[in-house]
Amino acid sequence: MKLQIKIKKEHNKPSTLSCTREDGSITYAKLQVDFEIHDIAHYVVEQQLQLKNAFYGLLCQGYQINDFMLPKKERPEALQPENLPPESLATEHLVNLLTIDFVQSENQMEVSKTLENILSENRLAFPENPTHEKVHSMQNELVVLMAEWNSLPYNRTLDMNFEL
Repeated sequence: MKLQIKIKKEHNKPSTLSCTREDGSITYAKLQVDFEIHDIAHYVVEQQLQLKNAFYGLLCQGYQINDFMLPKKERPEALQPENLPPESLATEHLVNLLTIDFVQSENQMEVSKTLENILSENRLAFPENPTHEKVHSMQNELVVLMAEWNSLPYNRTLDMNFEL
């Protein structure tokens, strides 16, 4: 399972996320303002944990980025919140925590413990819950990729290869 992920930095307009699947098919969408960090955090989490049923894995399976942007009841049946794989829901929590932690870097939260509590409250789990060391590795990779993104000139792309 492979996906070529490109986020194009635009000037005075939304960035573009495009993903090319192994079969050559492409899905793309304009991103909401400042949403790049969310999609980069998804890449970090899904790649490091080798997840096949979260956002990028579902794109590999043929879903379109815009399917996720539709109002919940208008999404394809498999992408309705009640039908999403538990791995996908757990991933979203971790991505959100990493994003918040990055944005509020002066107030470092205990991501691992917070994630453990959220997953327990929602009766969710990853195939293998990430260790504190793995979460720290994800935090570090997110910092590196966001530094690369922030230094990227306009009309250039951040390229990431998602491979399971």
